[in-house]
Amino acid sequence: MEENKTNQEAQVEEQNEAQAILDTNLRFYNQGRKVPADALKKIQAGRLKGMSDINPMWRMKRLTEIFGPVGFGWKYTIDRQWAEAYGQDVKVFCNISLYVRDPETKEWSDAIPGVGGSAVVNSEKNGPYVNDEAYKMALTDALSIAMKPLGIGGKTQ
Repeated sequence: MEENKTNQEAQVEEQNEAQAILDTNLRFYNQGRKVPADALKKIQAGRLKGMSDINPMWRMKRLTEIFGPVGFGWKYTIDRQWAEAYGQDVKVFCNISLYVRDPETKEWSDAIPGVGGSAVVNSEKNGPYVNDEAYKMALTDALSIAMKPLGIGGKTQ
């Protein structure tokens, strides 16, 4: 009987240790995953109609809340920006590396990659439309993509 109790205690201890590891591994993900309704915007048209877009400034705010101010608790590098022509359309792309600093250990992460894109020139019925914010939009997209593995904005409902 006592041996059975010891086995049960060992199992409970093993389960508790496994849960502690899981909690540690998911600590950033769980802090950043829930998106408030005021940070969501319904996409009204196009291929993504009906889905939601997360406000990129909310993502940056949440990253700052978890890790600290940009440059101290998180930072990024722009590794490459380029443009590609597709017929009369021109798309721009941005590769970044995001780094976060663990608030407890003060250790910096390895690079978390993100790639984003946007259209700088679109062919429209009235002629070409030039978007002078395309590179900024590609950077914002890349940052949002890099934040996803950390859980930032992982749950919208």
